Amino acid sequence: MVKIDKEFLDEEKLKKEAEENLKVFLQRHIQSLTTFTREPGLRYVPSKSLEKFLLKAKENVFYLPLSTFLDSNLDNNEILWHIYNELALYPDWKENANIYLDREMRWKAEIDEITYYIYGKINEILSKDNDIDIIFVREYVKREILDFLFQMDRYFAFLRVLETSPLYRDQEEKGKILQYMKKRADKDLLSSSLAHHGFAKSFLLWSVYKDDENFKKQIEEKYHIKILNESIYEFLNREFIRQINKNQGIISRDPLIKAFIYPSFRKYWLEEVDSMQAKDSSEEGEKFFEESQEKDTRDKLESSRKEVEDSLKEILDQENTNATSLEDSTYKKMEAYGISSEEVDLYRYYLGKTKAQRDAMKDFWRKLIGSAKKEVNVEKNRQAKGKLNVNDLINSYPDFIEAEQKGNYKDLKVFDKNFLESKDKLLPEKIEISFLIDNSGSMDEEKIEATRKTLTATLLSIRDFNLYLQAQAQKTNQKIELLTETWFFGHDYYRIKKFEDTKDLEESQIISSITKISGDDGTTDDASCLRQIHQNISIDQRVKIKNKKEYKIIFEITDGASSFPGATKDIVKKLIETGVEIYAIQIGKISKLDTKTFNYIWNDNFKYPHGLILADDIEKLTVELLNIVKRNLESIFQVS
Repeated sequence: MVKIDKEFLDEEKLKKEAEENLKVFLQRHIQSLTTFTREPGLRYVPSKSLEKFLLKAKENVFYLPLSTFLDSNLDNNEILWHIYNELALYPDWKENANIYLDREMRWKAEIDEITYYIYGKINEILSKDNDIDIIFVREYVKREILDFLFQMDRYFAFLRVLETSPLYRDQEEKGKILQYMKKRADKDLLSSSLAHHGFAKSFLLWSVYKDDENFKKQIEEKYHIKILNESIYEFLNREFIRQINKNQGIISRDPLIKAFIYPSFRKYWLEEVDSMQAKDSSEEGEKFFEESQEKDTRDKLESSRKEVEDSLKEILDQENTNATSLEDSTYKKMEAYGISSEEVDLYRYYLGKTKAQRDAMKDFWRKLIGSAKKEVNVEKNRQAKGKLNVNDLINSYPDFIEAEQKGNYKDLKVFDKNFLESKDKLLPEKIEISFLIDNSGSMDEEKIEATRKTLTATLLSIRDFNLYLQAQAQKTNQKIELLTETWFFGHDYYRIKKFEDTKDLEESQIISSITKISGDDGTTDDASCLRQIHQNISIDQRVKIKNKKEYKIIFEITDGASSFPGATKDIVKKLIETGVEIYAIQIGKISKLDTKTFNYIWNDNFKYPHGLILADDIEKLTVELLNIVKRNLESIFQVS
């Protein structure tokens, strides 16, 4: 008969009870965790066998080390803190996993510089028999710099939890966690034999002990560094919090670190290297590298850099798997709308080429939405503080006499005061934007390439803005539709993309608008196409355009003057009289006669020019069209 250890049974029972209690506790906090991580599908699963947290992106599971919780005797709130802290950078990991994993290349110049410096120093003080391979030195330098950046990440994560988790906005809860962190924080870091290690970790230590003036002063005196005339700790704390509040991540964080924090880390590091002496240099050099390679085993819970990198690789693998799956489904969907796989691939090519411009436009859209509802100074009478208002003083003179006798004027409401009050701009119900694309025989490969790139950047940026408008409808206090259509014109005209369609059909029409420009439609008859757009404006829509309830904007891209300039001039004038904003951009070299004709159609005898000639500056097309789009939408959304 097998004897079963009673102590083992008690331990298993305890683990089971703890697991059930933890599940109930997590269920209460799942909504806050979802908001914090921005990942509604992430599951939190206690594990009896794991000793550390484990993120499995493919399974969409975050495993919790139940045994370690029990061994460390942590209460539920302390466990919750560790979960928040471990997942603080998760939204940024998902968005920028490749950037985190590519840090070695992004910091290559710094790694190379220190590598050659240390290698040169070693060759000065060591004999040839003790020569150390430069590859070994580079691996050491790479590890030190990546570990430094990892410490900066941990500090950023710590601040993000305190700044953005509603639980720790409560001062009592925040105080409990800071007391818990003080128990775990290692003050001995300040006396570390490797100053650059202590420096990297001192930022978190400084934040934990901010309320301890003596210890805070001790840290600042050990690493006495000023940036813009303030302590480096105050500076980085403020800048990191600013980035957190702006929802910024590694893309903004690493340049800040490289510019302001890394130089000090480098200084302390090189001072240590310079301190290696020729006497017993072999042993001292070995000791230097050995100390640098020591593992920090004080914390059994927090993930190491290697463990975080493994999680990042899994996130990236999962994204690639999802992208492949999405790519296959996209091909099938687009085939149903008559779009070939070659056209989808061409479309993706232009997506890649315009990503930077579309990302810049996203920032512009966010700011534009903010300007649609903003706070302005409003002057109100009879406020408790401010500048004395004579009329109110006369009306309240008995109160003033009484206040004078008491020697207390603070409650008198006889002052003007400016304060911020929200002001909304009345925005339109709908904005329609039409794109007319010259597909005549004179459109060569260079012009087609520029036009495709421009359409990709512009159509997709406007689609981004439309999606953003729908999501932010509450901020603008009204629903706004921003719709686009595309037309091709040559000897004939035809519409490629309609204003309103299902998501997949709209996608297929965007792809067609970009990929089907061929330059084989003969002459340049834009007048007929513009006339059709004018006819499509209903009487009801004309009234709404006049009353600014709707806006209609037309952008034309052409490589020359119209074949029928008189007809085009007439319809352009009618559209402007209707309240339509219309613009044309010319690309490619043209004759003096064509230049004169283009200006006659688009610029002569108007209040302001409606045509822009780029001529040989074809590469400016995307930038110029996006600028015109921005100016037009700014005029609609900005509060005056």
